[in-house]
Order: sequence, then structure tokens, then C-alpha cells
Amino acid sequence: MDSSPSSTQLSQYLNDGYLIASDLIPVDDVLAVRNSLIKTFQDQTGEVTKGFSNQLLYSLMQKLFDHDIHQYKKVVGALWRKLDVNQLTHHPKVIQFLRKEFGWNDFFIPGGQVVLIMSHQLKIPGGYFGLAPHQDFPSVQGSLDGVVVWIPLVEVDEHNFPLEIIPGSHKNGILPFTQDASSSWVIRDDQYAESDFIQVKAKPGDVVFMSLFTLHRSSLIGDDNSYRLALSSRIDNAGEPTFIERGYPSAYMRSVHRDPMQAGFPTIDQIQNVFKL
Repeated sequence: MDSSPSSTQLSQYLNDGYLIASDLIPVDDVLAVRNSLIKTFQDQTGEVTKGFSNQLLYSLMQKLFDHDIHQYKKVVGALWRKLDVNQLTHHPKVIQFLRKEFGWNDFFIPGGQVVLIMSHQLKIPGGYFGLAPHQDFPSVQGSLDGVVVWIPLVEVDEHNFPLEIIPGSHKNGILPFTQDASSSWVIRDDQYAESDFIQVKAKPGDVVFMSLFTLHRSSLIGDDNSYRLALSSRIDNAGEPTFIERGYPSAYMRSVHRDPMQAGFPTIDQIQNVFKL
């Protein structure tokens, strides 16, 4: 890290490999993103309701999931590209915190943000349902002091699939991982004890900062009809010496699929309808 003023928060982060910055982001800014997601699912289901709530979002997601799971997969796979999601994961308060507490002056974003949804009732067969113990650095490979920014949109506790981490595990470098057909990133179970994991409880407005080397996973335990909704992103420190020397690398690759994603779309009538007076 760059030179920065000494702080209790920074000392805790350096020692534990994670830090919960309580009430860092105004709750209204967090709820605005939740409401933006509600609007997306309203557009998909055709259901118009008054007001916004966590239960409303869950019921809309459940309705689309039950009606058309393939459409549901498309929609949740697109949520990370919403501008509101991007702006919250890189909220001015987040950047200001990294400047003030970590002493960073310049930043790189190695890849896109992620929308993390977990619920027993919304489990996609063969799809995402939490991640086994892993470290994020191999999937980023940027600055050595890069951080994961994890932002809950709903209150998260032991009842709805909390993030679980092993404090201090970031100091052990890149840990050995499994090498088989199903996974090449899951940390070998001889590298940790189950009792080492602690649950991270957080509420809207809190931000969890975590080292890319910190061993973590998603809890698979949650009450029926409960859900966890969170956003995450990764941020690299442009001032980290090895990052400069290596030319600011990122493990994320950028590609464009130029072949038609839907045959016959768009038609000339559809285009002209967009631009009609």
C-alpha cells in the first residue's frame, strides 16, 4: 500500500485481511439500487405494484423464476451491467475511504461488478449457489493490495447465507487448490479448518473490504423463503509497485460477440418504430 496515515481501521484490515466499514454508504443510495432491480423484474413480469420492499423484490424474482427459468437466468446474468449497480460498487464514499484509510491515489477496475443472489427457492440447477473456499487473486492478478468490495442490499446474518471468511488467511499467499475436471480454483481442504471460518454479518449501508488473498466462501445455510442479495467488485491500487512494473495486468479478458444473438432481430419495422416522430 502507499504511505497513509495510521488508523485503527487500516491496522485491523492489515491484520485480519478484511474490514467492515459500518454505515459507509447512505442507506437511501443502497435502497435506490434495490428499487432499480425491482423495476427490472417488474418489467419482466408485467406486475405493477406500489411501493418498494425486500419482500416485493423476492416475490418478483420468484414469479419470473417459476414462470420461465431460462428468462430468469438471462435477467440475473444481465443485472451486473445496470448503471445503478456499477455506480454503487464504485460509490464516492467507497473511493474516498480507500483514499483516506488506505492511502490510495489512483485506481484500476480489473473487471465488472457482480450481483450475488442466494436463496433455496431461487437455486438454478447447475448454476451459481455460493462458492466453495477460494481466493480472488487468481481471478484478478492485479495489484497485490487489491481489494474486494462487498455491499449487501439486504441485511445479512446467519439466517440468509452470509459471507464466511478466515481472518489472517491473506498472509499465507496463494494457497494450493484442487486440480480436477470440476474445479481449478477451490482451495484444498487440508489448507484450513472448518472452525477457522467466521460469518460476516452486515446491513445495507455497510461495506466489506477484503483482501484478494483472504480465504472466503458463501454459507449454504439459509432459512426457506429467505434470500441474500449483495454486490461485489474488485479494485486495484494503481500505485502498488509490482502492479506498475507488470504493466497493470488483469485476468479479465474483453471480447465481443458480433454474430446475431437472436435470428432476424432487429427488423426494419422495429428500428423505424424507435426513431419515428
